[in-house]
Amino acid sequence: MSAAISSDVIPGADELFQGHPVATFILSSDLVISLVNQSAETLANISRSGLIGRPLLDVIAFEPDQEQRLRGLDQRAYLAHAISVTIGHGGPTLVDMQIVAIGENGQWLLTLVPVLGAGELYALSNTGGTRSATAAASMLAHEIKNPLAGIRGAAQLIARQPGDNAVRFTDLICTEVDRIAALIDRMQHFSRGSPLSCVPTNIYPALAQAADSFRAGQGANVAVTEDFDPSIPFANANHNAIVQIVMNLLANAGDAVAGSAAPMIRISTSFRHGLLLENGTGLGRIAVPIEICVADNGPGIDPDLGDAIFEPFVTGKRDGQGLGLALVARLARDMGGAAQVRRKDGWTQFRLHLPAANNGVRADT
Repeated sequence: MSAAISSDVIPGADELFQGHPVATFILSSDLVISLVNQSAETLANISRSGLIGRPLLDVIAFEPDQEQRLRGLDQRAYLAHAISVTIGHGGPTLVDMQIVAIGENGQWLLTLVPVLGAGELYALSNTGGTRSATAAASMLAHEIKNPLAGIRGAAQLIARQPGDNAVRFTDLICTEVDRIAALIDRMQHFSRGSPLSCVPTNIYPALAQAADSFRAGQGANVAVTEDFDPSIPFANANHNAIVQIVMNLLANAGDAVAGSAAPMIRISTSFRHGLLLENGTGLGRIAVPIEICVADNGPGIDPDLGDAIFEPFVTGKRDGQGLGLALVARLARDMGGAAQVRRKDGWTQFRLHLPAANNGVRADT
């Protein structure tokens, strides 16, 4: 016989509804919003008072076929996976949607769970292009590095001959060869196929290590602020990979704000309940609730680059090599997560989404 559960343990219905981590809407029979929980307010970025009493289709724009289904609902439940919606004043978002009839007055309960898909992220599903790019990088590195060594050796021999011009030009040759060799080293690192070991990891020491390194060098004259959620659990991740990702993002942010009158960079963390990643591997959706965000108030990324900014050799910098963000995306993917970029309220935000470790240990412990 199961033990009775005390009313002191189970909260009231309203408390359960408001605390539910999935965005939930109660709708009248004609799809007018009657009640929302806090997660729905967060997802819509609209207060409860701004939502209640409004037609659902005025708040959330659906694709025509989905809107037609909603307008013709009967008493059966309806479930849709990874559909595109526009909520409030935001941009298109992929969500899993479920709507079921409740009560005796024709009301409906609607839930929306964000899904991070290939249209929004350079994620696990986006592996084909990366495989080809890494194979090309590996082959290119192999074919170029040996001739570079010969060129540098010949330049050093020439430098031993008398004449100032010989020394000046051979120094230039050596400098350029070293620069290309360093680029090849980065390409080889990017193309390595060795697995990444992921364990329950406190993200905060990694963030501190990356931030300290940035402040000691490039970020000496940039205001770097931190907005951390101390309740975040351990991530299933790799410490060194997080350090490398955040250092790359901070370096990019530092370049972006270099010409700003009041340069600012912000590092923040948050826990995104119900955030799922469509990995495209047949393993289903993966929860990636741990978010690390590096934001800057620079001019932003060229809109023409879009999601391609995470592709190898794509860059918005005049002297960029296009490997830093590709490596960020690769390391994120190797940890079972994904990288995302968006422009919001004058800030460019690079977000790293990671899975949580299963032991539930908090990162502040």
